[in-house]
Amino acid sequence: MQISLKDLVDITSTLRILYVEDDVVLRENTVALLLDLFAEIDEATDGVEALKLYNEKENGYDIIITDLNMPHMNGMDLIRSIQAINPKQPIIVVSAHNETEYFLESIRNNINGYILKPIDFDQLIETLYKVASLVKTRKEKAQEQEILQRTLEEQSLQLAQNSQIVHEFLTVDKVTKLQNATMLYHFLDNFQQDHQLTIMLYNIDNFSFINQTYGAEFADEALFKVGEYLQYNLSQDVHLYRYNSDEFVIIFDPQIINPEFVAIQIQAFFRETPIGEDKEKPVYITLSCGIATSNSPASLLPNARIALREARMRGIPNQYNIYNTQDIFLKRTTIETTWIQKFRIALEEDRVVPYFQPIVDNVTQKITKYECLARIEDDGEIISPSHFLEAARRSGLMSNLTRIMINKSFKIFSGQNVAFSLNITNEDLLNQTFLDFLIAKQKLYQIDPALVTFEILEDIIISDINHLPLLNLQVLKDMGYLLALDDFGSDRSNFNRLENLGVDFIKIDGQFIKGIDTNPRNQDIVESIALMAKKMGIQVVAEYVSTKEEFEMVRQLGVDYSQGYFFNVPLELPMKDVQ
Repeated sequence: MQISLKDLVDITSTLRILYVEDDVVLRENTVALLLDLFAEIDEATDGVEALKLYNEKENGYDIIITDLNMPHMNGMDLIRSIQAINPKQPIIVVSAHNETEYFLESIRNNINGYILKPIDFDQLIETLYKVASLVKTRKEKAQEQEILQRTLEEQSLQLAQNSQIVHEFLTVDKVTKLQNATMLYHFLDNFQQDHQLTIMLYNIDNFSFINQTYGAEFADEALFKVGEYLQYNLSQDVHLYRYNSDEFVIIFDPQIINPEFVAIQIQAFFRETPIGEDKEKPVYITLSCGIATSNSPASLLPNARIALREARMRGIPNQYNIYNTQDIFLKRTTIETTWIQKFRIALEEDRVVPYFQPIVDNVTQKITKYECLARIEDDGEIISPSHFLEAARRSGLMSNLTRIMINKSFKIFSGQNVAFSLNITNEDLLNQTFLDFLIAKQKLYQIDPALVTFEILEDIIISDINHLPLLNLQVLKDMGYLLALDDFGSDRSNFNRLENLGVDFIKIDGQFIKGIDTNPRNQDIVESIALMAKKMGIQVVAEYVSTKEEFEMVRQLGVDYSQGYFFNVPLELPMKDVQ
């Protein structure tokens, strides 16, 4: 939206800023403009002078505006020094066109705004408005927090007058009168890790049936009876808690008490002892139990939960199960082995198929190309790569997958003026026969390389420039194919490497796109990437765009293309309305 000076002054007129710039003419001209906007402006000619002013400022500065390339102390050193004092200090960076590395470093240092030299008035106003709005929001939140803090202190004072009642309310379950989950966590957090503990996690089998059949009052009485009967069967050396709605936790030293003995005893007791009566008929319950023993208190509950889940999966009530790390490892190994076998069979039976997800031009909102994504067809079910990609890697079949996708995608797009992209891996580029295969398929299906983009991951370009994968990427470029760097930002992103390699597109990692409409930091990162890419002639794609709000935000931040479920899920066949 267009920001007027009145809109800007409304939020900046009370703010104090420190402006750091070694260029005298630029500093004087900029200060002349800023004087009409801010309540107070201090000037500094370099980082040393600025840091001195910052340390001496009694109430601090609301915003710091600093150049990067300065004598004595440059802008990045100043920023790091200020953030060591106040990590949340709002900072705007003024950057020259040739300061790529500084620009990237500023992204990593959580800078709030960026202004390019020579300073454009509209960009200056927009950036000041954005950062001043952030300052305003933080101040409002701080005021709200202060009010909330005062309210909490008043409530705490009031509660302290009835400390015994409060303590019981916070630590004792009102239904069973046992210690509650808060006390359980307190015990585990403060337990000294010098010997083993055992946890038994009990869950009442089909407790919802008790609730629905006999009513809430009877169900509460049943919970009380379970707690009472558990105490009856336990010695004084154990700790008993009501954990969740129908779950109880027992903790003890396994060197003193045998866990299986306790489990068998409690099973037998509840098998013979009713927890109440309905219409003069006894009502019985059973409990399933997960048992875990460890020197690490933090792992006890999760491990007991796994053991309990396995006990319940047997489909028989009144069971207990002991957590076994070897069992978990064997299950994971079995799953991986199963998927390797499934993937091999899918290759042999030609059940690997390409699906196509559209990539949309953010300006025209028209489909410009498709990304070809691998799927497996299995008895009418379409299996996504999350299940089989790791199996393909472990079995050394990634190159087979790539070649199948190239062959089938080239065949589908043969004779069509449609742009599309495919993923290739380090394994493909290490195999010299890959290029021979590609040339053969290109000739067979009459594919124009200018319509094909190969997507690569950052681990390929991080390697030495003489490494074979990089050399083969250059061969692909010479053949006329385009290159896209996938998941940009998830690794050691570096614009210099992109420039050296001649990357045509970067696809911003989905972690920066999800929820971007409500995440100012990710907005700054994406905007900065888009700005730098544009200066280098690289186009930018936002992945995982799932909502209208995310799409509107990435478009506003200067991203060229979008891809994600907001537009369409991957399709079995590409649509025909590519522009």
